[in-house]
Amino acid sequence: MSDPDEELELQALQRQLDDAFETTRPRTGFEDELWLRMQSSRAAPSRLRDALSGFFQVIREVPAVPAAAVAALLVVVIGVGVVALSGVGRSGPTGGASTAGSANLSAPDAGQLYAGNFGRVPTPVFNNGAKSSSSTQPATAQAAAGYPGPVQLTWTGKFDLTISTALVFRYKEPSTNDADQFASALGAVLRTRGDGFLGSYQASDYTLKVRGTVQTPPSSPAYFIFSSLSMPPVEAAGATQQDLADIFLAQHSLQPQWSYTVAIDSSSDPVKVRYQRQFQAPGYGAAYLVDVNGERYGLEVDLSANRPVLASGPLPVSIDAADYKIVSSNDAIRAALAFSSPAQSAPATPIPSVQLNQAELVYVLVPAGNHSFYEPAFMFSGKFQANNQTYVQRILVPAVDPSQRAP
Repeated sequence: MSDPDEELELQALQRQLDDAFETTRPRTGFEDELWLRMQSSRAAPSRLRDALSGFFQVIREVPAVPAAAVAALLVVVIGVGVVALSGVGRSGPTGGASTAGSANLSAPDAGQLYAGNFGRVPTPVFNNGAKSSSSTQPATAQAAAGYPGPVQLTWTGKFDLTISTALVFRYKEPSTNDADQFASALGAVLRTRGDGFLGSYQASDYTLKVRGTVQTPPSSPAYFIFSSLSMPPVEAAGATQQDLADIFLAQHSLQPQWSYTVAIDSSSDPVKVRYQRQFQAPGYGAAYLVDVNGERYGLEVDLSANRPVLASGPLPVSIDAADYKIVSSNDAIRAALAFSSPAQSAPATPIPSVQLNQAELVYVLVPAGNHSFYEPAFMFSGKFQANNQTYVQRILVPAVDPSQRAP
């Protein structure tokens, strides 16, 4: 058989095969469905790699695509890849059986719906050690005001809270290595350890001590610089007391790395220059760090004339943050007023009535072992007269919702 005849015979056979396959083609859309099934069974990284490869192949084949369009398409492709990696849109297994891949999509535990990344946080304990026995109300505690007797509280202020969540900050307890590195950066060398300190160090004109978190009363990790007689005065013509403290801190690379306000107590010698620490609360603003008595604190430099005699402040630590649901202003007010002393049948002296008229968001330290927390709280305050003296009454209320605090 000649070549032309063979070619004609092959073409005829091809037409017959095409006709046979045409009558047995799958239903409309079957090929697309099959392709999707094959893709969904592949590993997520492979799907993302192919999607990106296909995208850039299209770009190479159409060189006239504008740069802005390329950027927009790239965002779309990356978004598709992220969805593929996350598993969103995949159909779950039928019936009641569960799979390991669906475990992360299960509903949160009761009370954890609004919890931040740290899980349930410890409940702060204030000056009287009281904790709420109710699961729906925050714990309350009084900050000492110097008045030893009972009081009756009323609220006369205005407190319209515009936020429903606040940040909780967490840090890891510093180690002796952390203390050594801090001291080394200041040029001090280790002398001893013990006596409740991570280390005691010596520099040419001062002694440095570094301490970890104190459980009771709660106190942040801190350093203490005790000047020796060889500590030189700060020389700066016309400098204020804050200027002298600023210069000393700058000379030793100890300037605060957080926001603060400065308060100066010059009622005695040495003069105390206090840098009152603040935390930034989104939607609220600056919130002061206070102790269990409601007193602001942070970093302090004590000056005798123009010579620094003591400097103490929080040890620098790495801090993480997580957002937590907080109680409403009305719940906080009710919790504060619940601290009013119970009525006595025959009190020896009249119980002072205290009108709380100020409220603010503050932060308090809550020690918790290897990790400790700076948690938001509400502080209510008001002045009153008793025994011919003026007192300031402060009430601290934990701000984190009780459902997100450890019992």
